[in-house]
Amino acid sequence: MASFGIMSLSLENEKSYVTEIAKLGKSMAFEVYHFVPSSYNPLTEKVSGKVFDNEQNCWITRDFPVPSYLYDRCYYQEDSHSKQCKNIVEWLKQKKDSVFIGNGLPNKLKLYEVLKTSKLNAYIPKSKLVSSAEELLEDLQFINPLMLKPINGSQGNGIYFIKEQNHRIFVKTDKKERHVEHIFKDKEKFSRWLTQLLQKNDYLSQGYLPLCNQDNQPFDIRALLQKNEQNKWDIIEKGIRLGAKDRIISNLSAGAEVIPFKQWLDSAPYKMKNFIENEINDILSSLPPVLEQSFPALFELGIDIGITDNGSLWIIDINSKPGRKVILQAYPELSEKLYKAPLAYAAMLRDGQRRNSNEKTLLY
Repeated sequence: MASFGIMSLSLENEKSYVTEIAKLGKSMAFEVYHFVPSSYNPLTEKVSGKVFDNEQNCWITRDFPVPSYLYDRCYYQEDSHSKQCKNIVEWLKQKKDSVFIGNGLPNKLKLYEVLKTSKLNAYIPKSKLVSSAEELLEDLQFINPLMLKPINGSQGNGIYFIKEQNHRIFVKTDKKERHVEHIFKDKEKFSRWLTQLLQKNDYLSQGYLPLCNQDNQPFDIRALLQKNEQNKWDIIEKGIRLGAKDRIISNLSAGAEVIPFKQWLDSAPYKMKNFIENEINDILSSLPPVLEQSFPALFELGIDIGITDNGSLWIIDINSKPGRKVILQAYPELSEKLYKAPLAYAAMLRDGQRRNSNEKTLLY
């Protein structure tokens, strides 16, 4: 039985998702493991983690060799543990006996550099790296308001809305259940705050896009794409994330509600329906090949698309390690399909390797 390993920065991360995958492992002829990359021991060439026991329907702690097929669900940040895990994962990718079911994407700035020269350029908000508080204040004279986003951010964390008005600078951000606002009465105090922020993480700036509905609720479309057993991209489904009134993001961590895409589309103005659906499908079919021309092969994508009140569509985020809450809440009947997908794709790679090996043996 082949070994399938799921990697995360903690064994508590995505515990229910990992367990649901593991329950299906035996039916796909896989033994499923869960481990943290930093647990790798170069002396024993083993990792410490858990293996799923189908008979007892539970996880068992054990040391084991690095599994043959690897599913990277690590959300790397700037901390030392993330960097350690990322280095080990990059090393594992060089091992001939380890097969990754897809690779991660680079940071938002590198993604922007690729997409701005592609045929999807019209859907990409203009972005630039913020090198200093002085530079951002200068930009604010021409682009007001603007958004500040961490280039390695995820789940809507660390996003700021910045606006200059009446010689004051207004800063807003969403922190899970709280919406935080601060007013800087002079540019010097704002500069000190921003300088401290830039010392912690790298940020990019974008012009603010009013991605809200008529009730001033932020909303966007989350599309989940995955490769199927024929190694072709499928659009699994699309859901709407509808944030709380006056918030700046529509992430579930900030209390957003979920609506099935078709339900939302039925309420859209009649003249816009066909346009929106056609444009979204064009974006979703075009984006994966554009990415795979510049970056290593992928397995899945979470694509967030925003719509302004005049019908303009914008790609606001692309995630190679997407969550599934939006799709599962909107379409609970897809749960088994989503849990099975990583194993099914790994089985396709496994069976392809076996066929290639048999062909080489026959040729020899």
